[in-house]
Amino acid sequence: MRCPGRWPFELGSAAGGFGAILETIMAQQLQQYKRTTTPTLEVLSLDDVKLHVGADGYDDYDSLLATLRDRATEAVGKRCKREIQAATWTLTLDSFPAEILIDKVPVASITSVAYSDVDGNPQTLVSGTDYQTDLNSNDGPASIKPAYGTTWPTIRSDTYAAVTVTFVAGYATAAAVPQTIKHEIAMLTAEWFNNREGSTSSPIQEIPAGLEMLSALNDTGAYQ
Repeated sequence: MRCPGRWPFELGSAAGGFGAILETIMAQQLQQYKRTTTPTLEVLSLDDVKLHVGADGYDDYDSLLATLRDRATEAVGKRCKREIQAATWTLTLDSFPAEILIDKVPVASITSVAYSDVDGNPQTLVSGTDYQTDLNSNDGPASIKPAYGTTWPTIRSDTYAAVTVTFVAGYATAAAVPQTIKHEIAMLTAEWFNNREGSTSSPIQEIPAGLEMLSALNDTGAYQ
């Protein structure tokens, strides 16, 4: 399993660094994710799935194969710790950590960073002016921290979910999805299609070796 070479804090921080480390860890422990839109992307077309399982030219299993493909897409995403289909999410935090980490890989964009001020009024920060982002990693978390020369604003301390980050995670088009992920989805769909009863008279592996190898390639590591 690969672990991205990025940590949620700088180990070599100067004085006060340990406090920032604890602040980041505690704040991230109180985070909650919620998906607010339903993903609709078809990573593999039905024709591609039918060709892979050897059912091309037959329409009898179209509905079943489409269902198995969709469930396989979900399963592969969970196993590889990736958001395969683009969707909008919210991340809520009880306070601002030194750096906000979003481990719904890959993060495509940050829609907004909002918070409740000391009077309980909703406020929205301005990208570039109030905060900066790093969304470049395809294997590790995206990050948000105050813009250079600024700090996070003071929030209302007695409020749950005082900070809300709205963002889009996942691949927007099928062409953007890595081929190894597509192959894994196709293989898992075929595995379920060929073993629809959930059992067989012959011993089988719980996870076929090919799927295990593809999962290792696609795994984002230790962040989820």
